[in-house]
Order: sequence, then C-alpha cells, then structure tokens
Amino acid sequence: MELIAAILYFSNYALSAIAVSLAVILFRRYRNCGWLILAGAFTSPFLFLLMRWFSGHRLFSYKTVGPVVDGAASVTYHYDIPGFYLAVVIGLLFFIRDFRHDPSA
Repeated sequence: MELIAAILYFSNYALSAIAVSLAVILFRRYRNCGWLILAGAFTSPFLFLLMRWFSGHRLFSYKTVGPVVDGAASVTYHYDIPGFYLAVVIGLLFFIRDFRHDPSA
C-alpha cells in the first residue's frame, strides 16, 4: 500500500519534468514564447515542494500518521493519481509527433 502511494506521488514529479522538457523541445522548434510559459506552469509541483521545505512542513505528503490509540497509530495513505500531468504529457507527445512528421512547420 505504501509503495503504491509513493509511486503515484512521485510520478507527479516525473510527469511534470517530462512535460517541462517536451514544452522546451516545442519552443526550440516553433520559437513561440507560449511554450516557455507553459513549461514554467508545469514546474508548480517543484515550487510547492520548495515552499514546503522552506516552511518546515513535511516534504512528501503521501502518508499521514494519526494519533496513537491503544498502542497503534493510524496511518492513512493518499492515492493521488496525476491525471492532469498524464493528459498533458500525452497531448505534448502528440504535438511532438506532428512536428516530426511535418517538416514544413
């Protein structure tokens, strides 16, 4: 259970990094500043991680440990599927595929 929660949590960062790199590739191809703005928007998970680090909160929040009752602590795992970043990466891959098949662009 903990492994699945950790994989889903860290896949958010991996997909975000992939989206940033694909947006930079598209900027280098089309020379449109909109791709760089899009790449900057996809750095938000990393910015939130830095804000948690500077504020002293826990860095990785895929698990919450509750109070100890009768000698046992309650542990809650958060299964957050990164659907948004998954859809973005798939969409950007379609853009990359289109410009590789269309040399006139």
